[in-house]
Amino acid sequence: MRVLSGLFIAFVIFVVAAVGVGFFLPDEAHVERSTVIEAPPATVYAVLGGFKQFNRWSPWADLDPKTQYQYSGAPFGPGARQKWQSDDPNVGGGSQEILEVTPYSMVKVRLSFDSMSTENQLTYTLTPEGEGTRLVWAMDTGFGGDLLNRYFGLLFDRMIGPDFEKGLSRLESLVESLPKDDFTAVPIEIRELPSRPLASLAGEAPHAESAPVIAAARARIGQFLAASGQRPAGAPLTITHGVDEPGGIWKFDVAVPLDQACTAATEEGGVQCGKSYQGWVLYARHERTDAAITSIFAALRTFKTVAGLEDNGDIWEQSTTDPATTPVADSATDLYWPIK
Repeated sequence: MRVLSGLFIAFVIFVVAAVGVGFFLPDEAHVERSTVIEAPPATVYAVLGGFKQFNRWSPWADLDPKTQYQYSGAPFGPGARQKWQSDDPNVGGGSQEILEVTPYSMVKVRLSFDSMSTENQLTYTLTPEGEGTRLVWAMDTGFGGDLLNRYFGLLFDRMIGPDFEKGLSRLESLVESLPKDDFTAVPIEIRELPSRPLASLAGEAPHAESAPVIAAARARIGQFLAASGQRPAGAPLTITHGVDEPGGIWKFDVAVPLDQACTAATEEGGVQCGKSYQGWVLYARHERTDAAITSIFAALRTFKTVAGLEDNGDIWEQSTTDPATTPVADSATDLYWPIK
């Protein structure tokens, strides 16, 4: 009995000591690794600012090929979310969400694990270095006073650091294989658009000869609206359906937003009633005193490719000035590229 009593007392002393020491251990942990990537900060940022490219460089993506992923919220930037679920205990379940971005220099992510109550934040910090980018990947974890997790935190750097190093190596290879065309001269936004009623008319012409065709279509839609008692509710759009090669014939719809839906019974002269696209888009503005509109579309295309975003419909242009009364040098056009 004395032996058992001695063991019990020793155990109590050990527990009390462990608890006492736990109160003095850090209630948070920090892990950090860095690398230099031979690509501009904008390219690295476009990869890290959303989750569509994440599994192409993640150090954990190949642990369980059967892992299920779900994406929600914005396709890029604050509000973009990724959830994962796996039967493999080494992967488990969890989620991450973009909290904050500073274009081309910083991305903050909230990381949650279903099996842990810790608060985790990932921070990617990008700074130019030579012709490339120094990327610092950091993870800060708060234990919320949990004593066991405080002990666990002592091992964080040793456990997670090698994964960060593996991920950075994969990220370096991925980014250096992507287009590096500079798109930073074009202010690109991510927008979510509601659907709106439209009246539209199809047209086609070589791009250089399209202006009179578009003007005629707008005039015909205007006549239709006047005859049917409809009212425009915004600037006209030109929706691109494609370009036939080798003739270079641009196929498009000219459309006008309406304050209320029109019906098929009122269609005449080829004018169609319908709805505009609903969902997420890349947005940029083209001002005629700036670069050619093709360069704006090229910047949108590069950003879309690097970020891993997918096309989600026909692109369109919307005049923000009245083309009938505004000098070309003063005109402006909004460009929209549907994405998912």
